[in-house]
Amino acid sequence: MTVIGMDVGTTGTKAIVVDENGKVLGQGYGEYELITLGGGKIEQRADDWWKAGVKAVREATKDLNVKDICGLSISTQGGTMLPVDENFVPMRDALTWMDSRAKAECAEFKAAMGEENIYHKTGWGASPGGDAAKTIWLRKNEPETFKKAKKIITSLEYMNYKLTGKAVIDPTNGAMHAMIDIKTQKWDPEIMAAVGITEDKLPDIMPTGALVGTLTDKAADELGLPKSVKVYNGAHDQYCAAIGCGALKPGDMFLSTGTTWVVLGVTDKPVFSAARIAPGIHPAGGYGVMASMKSAGSALKWLKNTLCIDNYKVLDEEAAKRMYSAEGILYYPFMAGSGFPHRLDALCSGPFGVQLSHDRYDLARALMEGVAFEARTIVDEFRATGVPVNTLKMMGGASKSALWSEITGYATGCKILCMKESETCALGAAIIASVNAGISKSYEDACARFVKCEELKLDDSEKREFYERKYQKYNELLKAIKGVVKQW
Repeated sequence: MTVIGMDVGTTGTKAIVVDENGKVLGQGYGEYELITLGGGKIEQRADDWWKAGVKAVREATKDLNVKDICGLSISTQGGTMLPVDENFVPMRDALTWMDSRAKAECAEFKAAMGEENIYHKTGWGASPGGDAAKTIWLRKNEPETFKKAKKIITSLEYMNYKLTGKAVIDPTNGAMHAMIDIKTQKWDPEIMAAVGITEDKLPDIMPTGALVGTLTDKAADELGLPKSVKVYNGAHDQYCAAIGCGALKPGDMFLSTGTTWVVLGVTDKPVFSAARIAPGIHPAGGYGVMASMKSAGSALKWLKNTLCIDNYKVLDEEAAKRMYSAEGILYYPFMAGSGFPHRLDALCSGPFGVQLSHDRYDLARALMEGVAFEARTIVDEFRATGVPVNTLKMMGGASKSALWSEITGYATGCKILCMKESETCALGAAIIASVNAGISKSYEDACARFVKCEELKLDDSEKREFYERKYQKYNELLKAIKGVVKQW
């Protein structure tokens, strides 16, 4: 028997088909665009998620016997808000998790609730990109849409509805809604009152892995799958990545390198910090603690396209030659404001120290280093809160780059384990389906068979010392930049 894992990401949807031994039998991908409107407004068309999902599943299953497929689960981007009518038709484009238009509403939310109260209830600090602030924005700026909306949902509920006719969320995505109490895993009355929303406008919560239903006739026809395929409730993409890389027990930690770079560690209790590490319920038991860097992966994509670099292979090969020529460039990778731990939307991206002798590959290398330095900042924060960090399981786009993986290892001082299957979010969703369909006995059993990794060789003491020196310079200048930005 086989299962499908889908990953509805920020720029596209991936699908993989996996057998009972964790062998990937087929893969597919469908891409979509971000709608960038200026003023911090970044939206998406929800129907693009579904169309890309259909394309990805059909591509992944084109050479397979679909009668063998018994289950499906979904990994999704979190915190992308979508109002829908009584037929679950989108009433406007979705406000993505990167959207920052709700600054005033975020301030209002903090004033009503108190920042520490919000953080300790939800596990997340209030932000303009959070669904609580964006929901207030919708209520104030598009009152008719808010009033007529049957539900305010996210990408998981939308996809679950398209698949089964049931729009349900799981606790990990509910936490990203910024309106769920992570202790009770229920919608919080105090937060709902502050936001101005009632529970009937929010989706029902089901545990990760719970049976949502089977495919509707329409979904089965569009996907080219049997109607008997069971859909199991998925999870936020980073918790799916945790499962997909085998991060199940306290002390396990990974670095996911997609559009956003995320560090997530597994603990036996929720961990809070002054810099607002985000704790949440781990689907396999215990807790996860998470911190993310906005637009880290997309920053390199932007630079590659802007500087007309043919492809990532060329970029890697040339940037690998420029460790010393790029030594004087400090590149700050904040293309959409900064995430953890700076949390300054006005902090912008750019290089410092560029001279006439530098070329585009010097800039590319310096940007890779800047992102790795931000990962180091997160790792240091985890260590300061008592979360042990010695090994990072690395997956996603940057893990396919030997250069970027190496830079990250030397910059963070961590042992790097690169996942053989880089699409760990989709693999984690497939494992959720496998376990709950009874194909695998447990998450531990599935990960033992599904998850494969390889340690990266990092034994060059000169490079280690080089990146320690450059990281200190990076931080010294960043401190000064932040001081200026805060005064603007």
